[in-house]
Formats: sequence, structure tokens, C-alpha cells
Amino acid sequence: MPSPTNRLETIRIVANPISGGGQGKIQAQALQKALASLELNAEVTFTERAGHGGELASDSDLDCVVAVGGDGTINEIINGLQPGTALSILPMGTANVVARELGYSREPADTAKAIANGKVLSLDLLLMGDRKIILGAGAGLDAAITEAVSNSRGKKSSYLKWVGPSVKTAFSYSFPPIRVVVDGKEVSDSAQYAIVGNCRNSAGLFPATPQATMNDGYVDVCLFHNMGVFKMMTLAVTVWNPKFIGHRDVTYLKGKKVTLEARGDENVPFQIDGDPAGRLPVTFEVAPKAVRVVIPPTSENY
Repeated sequence: MPSPTNRLETIRIVANPISGGGQGKIQAQALQKALASLELNAEVTFTERAGHGGELASDSDLDCVVAVGGDGTINEIINGLQPGTALSILPMGTANVVARELGYSREPADTAKAIANGKVLSLDLLLMGDRKIILGAGAGLDAAITEAVSNSRGKKSSYLKWVGPSVKTAFSYSFPPIRVVVDGKEVSDSAQYAIVGNCRNSAGLFPATPQATMNDGYVDVCLFHNMGVFKMMTLAVTVWNPKFIGHRDVTYLKGKKVTLEARGDENVPFQIDGDPAGRLPVTFEVAPKAVRVVIPPTSENY
């Protein structure tokens, strides 16, 4: 069982070696050295395939598992974490939405100091059946782009790998309608882009759910209507102002259970934590305070 004290002593680093343009391995080893300088020992392990991060994080005697990678790596790890084991992060991905939300830097020394500080909070997760989600989900355009990027990129990931597939998908996507039910009530049968957010940001650094908090017991839902590629381009400018949620083509609300369904016969893709996840329908439920997470001492949000 994990240590009963606030000190996190049994630490495993789980790194995606291709994250950060292939720097994941180097940064994991740098983190191990930084922890050693603080008299904390850590084992370094590397993911070898999809889902492997969860397996490496599943030992019940760990105090802390450090995710070295992006939001996809974090998702794998939280699906393997045992009750009582805390998550820490050394962000190395493309967007790093969860790490930004929690105030993590990309410096191994900073992550090591956060672990040594021992500030751990219990944060909410979303559940999709047995699948745990920490960031959130999207249905529609962002999921189609995520799928296109996933199909086109090689072993190394970067923002440049997003450009071509993103532009091509944005101009070819048909924006089929989505039916949305929140806490048993239908709130829309004509949404064309739906975001279910546990964090404030989604789809990279897009602040689609600006009122979201990871420890309030609710998930934020942002729905876009009357969409087309040019309308999305216009909204892409305005979303940096939190008041965009009052736009006439935007519906914003909070809930504890959200169901998204394709209203017609078209297949509508969805993504979870930045990775392709299939086609609608799907239901998400909030699991309050379901994961323990190390919070950097400098975090402004928690």
C-alpha cells in the first residue's frame, strides 16, 4: 500500500519515449536525477504500445506515478492507477492541456519539487463506462481533426503535424447534428459541435469550457449551433474572451451526466483526452474526487 504519510516515497516514472519530438526518454531520466537530488528514488519505465502506460501504473504499492508525455499518456495512466496512488506530470506532449490546467512547467526540476512538496488534491474524473477521462471529450469537428491527425502522423508528434490534416478536415467536415441530454433533460437536438470539459481548455489550447473546475463535482458542456467552417473561424477569434459563452449560437451549462447522440444517420466522431474514441452515441458521468493529483506549489487554479 502507498505510504500513509504526506511524503511520496515510492515513485515510478512512466514515460512516452516519442513525446516531445522524441525527448521523452531524456526528460524522464533528467526527472529521475532531479528527484534523486531531493533524496527521492524513482524507477523509470517506458511505454511500448497503446495502453501500456496503464499497465505500468497499476502496481498497488506505488505512492506516485509520474506521467512523462502528453494528455494521451496521462489518460492511459489514470486508467491504471490504483486507489491511493497519486498522479504527477512532466508535460511533453503537443497540447498538454491537463498540465497547463494544473500549473505544471516542462522543467524536470519543477516536477521533482512538486512531488517533494507533497501537495495532493482529489480531483474529479469523467467516466465513459469503465473508461476514466481527466481532460474531457469532444464530438464533431475537433474529433474529426484528432482522428485525421492520428492517422497521418508518424512516431514523433508536433504542432506542425496538426496543420495539414486540420485545415483539410475543417474545410471538408459537414457538421451533422448532435442530440444532447444533460441530467436526463434534452438540451439540444441540433448541436453541431459538442465539448464536455473537466478542464477549461479543450482541442489544444481552445478555452471551450472557461468555467470548468476539476474539483466541483460537475462537468461543463459547451454546444455550438449553426456551424460551418467560416463560422468556426469567426468563433475561433472570439473564444479567447470568456463571454463567448453568451453568443447566440452557443449553449453553455453544467451537469453530472451527459449523453451525446447522432441525430441522423451520419457517423459523428468523438475524442476523449485528445485521442480518437469512436462514434456516437456516448454517455459521460462525473466521478467526484476520483483521482489524487500532485499540485505544483505555484499553481494558481488549485
